[in-house]
Amino acid sequence: MNRVLIGRLGKPHALAGGLKYRSEAPEVLFGRNRVYLDGLGWRVVERLEEVGDELVVYFAGVKSRQAAEELAGRDVYVNPESLPEAAGGWYYFQLVGLPVLLDGEPAGEVVDVFDAGAQDVLVVERGSRRYLIPLQAPYVEVKGGAVKVTNPPAGLVE
Repeated sequence: MNRVLIGRLGKPHALAGGLKYRSEAPEVLFGRNRVYLDGLGWRVVERLEEVGDELVVYFAGVKSRQAAEELAGRDVYVNPESLPEAAGGWYYFQLVGLPVLLDGEPAGEVVDVFDAGAQDVLVVERGSRRYLIPLQAPYVEVKGGAVKVTNPPAGLVE
């Protein structure tokens, strides 16, 4: 079964087995009763705690800092069908692999997506070249299983 990476466990927090949680979308972890930890399998999420601007996760059976240290650095996954509807209409992983059409003609494939702060950016590969296309630009839309780029500014995809 395919799993989707939603975050990574950081360093232990305090002494009771909590771990700092790092993610671009930490809200995906809320309301979840279990997650898949890379190399360890499914683990029950006992509780989440917001500490300042950080999120700390506690797993069932992890009651000490030493036990938490064994989980630090592990990637956290979920099944894609268990994800809530994405606020922006899609998750990054859903965009990777989509064809890109430039004014209706094939122009490559999305190979990555990242958050550049002000907006999401698509990494598009065409042959041996890579292009960065801002996803929120008025000339870009995700529709019909493709990313459609219409009348982009000169030099964007050359």
